[in-house]
Amino acid sequence: MNKFIFKYENLLGVKERYEELISRKLNKAQKKLEDEKMRLKGLEDYKEDCQHNMAIQMRKGTDAVSLRTYDMFLMQLKRKILSQKEAIEKCNQEVNQYRLELMQAAKEKKTFEKLREREKENFYYIEKKEEENFVDQLVTFNNFKSN
Repeated sequence: MNKFIFKYENLLGVKERYEELISRKLNKAQKKLEDEKMRLKGLEDYKEDCQHNMAIQMRKGTDAVSLRTYDMFLMQLKRKILSQKEAIEKCNQEVNQYRLELMQAAKEKKTFEKLREREKENFYYIEKKEEENFVDQLVTFNNFKSN
């Protein structure tokens, strides 16, 4: 009995490795997205603390120069927060792109796996038919020989 050999086994291996590569890239992009979200949360928390401190300073009665400096600092912090939100959006787009690529890679791999299964079933069907044919010939030969 012959051994089944899938003629596209190498290509299937390439598809599997590509899917693994995209999966690792997706995981890395998701981790980066989470890191960026944590950085944004840190900036927002820091902004809230600064606003709270500024309110305390205003209640205590501080000079206008200090308040202006604090206000300029808060404006800069707001720009950093806006920039961080843009970075998060960029990371979201990257994650979505990798998800689409992963879906496509999985689809291509599955196509080759189905092809391999069909060819394997066909191979075993042909092997079975050849074996049945051989048995029939053997029986016919034995019957002919005994007559």
